[in-house]
Amino acid sequence: MRKKKLWLIRMLAAALILSAAVPVCPSLAAEDSEYTETYDDTGEDTAEDSGEETEYIPESYYWTVESNEISGWPQGPQIEAEAAVVMDADTGAFLYSKNMDRKEYPASITKIMTALVAIESGKLDSKIQFSENAVYNLEEGSSHVGIQVGEVLSMRRALYGLMLESANDVANGIAETVGGSISGFADLMNAKAAELGCVNTHFTNPHGLQNEEHYTCARDMALITQAALKHPTFQKIAGTTNYTCPKTNKVDEERYWYNHNQMIQKDAEYYYEGCFGGKTGFTSDALNTLVSYAKKDGRTLICVELHVNGKDKAYSESHAMLDYAFENFQNVTVPANESTVTRSQLIGMDNLGELSALRTEAMDETLVSGPSEVTVTIPKTAEASAVERKGDGSGGLIYSYNGWQVGNTSLSYNSFSFDVPTPSTVPVNYTEIIEETEPGVKGMVQMAVRKTTAFGKTAGKAIGEFFRTLPEKFTWLKDKILWLIDWINEHDIMAAVVGLILLLILIPILGIAWARNSKAQKIRKQRKKEREERIRIEKSIDSKPVSEIEAELRAEIEKDRLERQQAVEEAREMHVEEEPVSQEEDQK
Repeated sequence: MRKKKLWLIRMLAAALILSAAVPVCPSLAAEDSEYTETYDDTGEDTAEDSGEETEYIPESYYWTVESNEISGWPQGPQIEAEAAVVMDADTGAFLYSKNMDRKEYPASITKIMTALVAIESGKLDSKIQFSENAVYNLEEGSSHVGIQVGEVLSMRRALYGLMLESANDVANGIAETVGGSISGFADLMNAKAAELGCVNTHFTNPHGLQNEEHYTCARDMALITQAALKHPTFQKIAGTTNYTCPKTNKVDEERYWYNHNQMIQKDAEYYYEGCFGGKTGFTSDALNTLVSYAKKDGRTLICVELHVNGKDKAYSESHAMLDYAFENFQNVTVPANESTVTRSQLIGMDNLGELSALRTEAMDETLVSGPSEVTVTIPKTAEASAVERKGDGSGGLIYSYNGWQVGNTSLSYNSFSFDVPTPSTVPVNYTEIIEETEPGVKGMVQMAVRKTTAFGKTAGKAIGEFFRTLPEKFTWLKDKILWLIDWINEHDIMAAVVGLILLLILIPILGIAWARNSKAQKIRKQRKKEREERIRIEKSIDSKPVSEIEAELRAEIEKDRLERQQAVEEAREMHVEEEPVSQEEDQK
């Protein structure tokens, strides 16, 4: 009996030893999101042989970081996230890029776009009455704040629940109020994404719960966050660490909402100095996602990470990327628009002689306008002179460093067409002409003008009277004609003088009329040529790209500069030749 008890004791001791030596079953440990596996790092010794565990490093850790391939670009950290970027919010430059356009599931960072669309809807002061669909159309176990069917919250208050507690029931209520339905709100989200220039984003819901057609990329999430940061309301809500929701029509107690982003909480393990907001996310398909933004030394950076295995890893990698971007880059200004070109310069109006008389204010308007300088982000080891500029194909300018975009700006364009003014006719002041003539001739002209005026008035009155009474006094026509003939015969000298005066007056008038008619014809022909030339120039301009026009303008400017330089050199040579001659004369 005693031997049997000893044998049982030995068996129990062996079992305890074996249980202590056997590791926990991986399938059980995998339920914890912080679980890490081990793998053979060297290919020589296994963890079982060495007795040591090595942290599992996923394949994504070794994927290429595109920004590290740029010539002269500081080398960024290697990270496990499948996709990530760091963007300067002011210049739009991507300082760190790993698979920036790779399609990934966003999880709850979707709510940044939800908040952006809600804020820009203009319904911040509206009320949300939560429907049954908004409250219950969710996956079991997903995050919520216990909204009741029929409960009423203001839009502004709901946004705190959305961004701090990542409440999916609140997201549904916002969507139905702003978009009329969840699908209608998704259409608004996609329209906004297209407006911002997103290239690989499509939303199907306002919360980010798993859907194969609900995806984004790191680049697009940075653009969405950049747009959201332009709204002070978004900054205030997303940067709030805790919020007290007062009683509502359905809940008779206050609710306390806390921000789950550790990077803005000063007492948290992963607090980052300068971070003033962001959004966390997690689903089993998306794994951990994180958007953070921080400000230091006047620069604001946005960091995006997608598909990271573990929130601790996401926080630590975001720290590393932000530190890298703040420490290695600088913002500098470069010229944006060195010269301005007006319509008159473009079509050569200054070189068309008499056509310069057609100049209007519209001729002096610049065709292309924009900021005088642009801020770009480049490595601290680089010079601003290394930044290159080119058109982006849509009317703007892109600034690049060794082929990598570091800034951009938009330009505004005036129409190439304009109205050509019609030259006005200048009336002739004959009184001034008379006053400027010689005294002798002046008296004769004045007399002729007076007589012509008196005769004209008398003749006009008589003719008018004659034609008014002609039907009744037709028989007097012969008598009046005979009277006129008799008067001329009796006053032949006076009639000759009057006829001569009328002739002298008529000839200049006819000459002036002929000259003005000829000039008018020339002006009409000239205007026709100008119109045809303008139409030809406009067609030529419309058929040319902006880059070619800019090249022609630069060539013309360079030509003028060379001509001026040559003129200066010739003048200098003439001065040098004249100087020895003057010296010889002084010696004599």
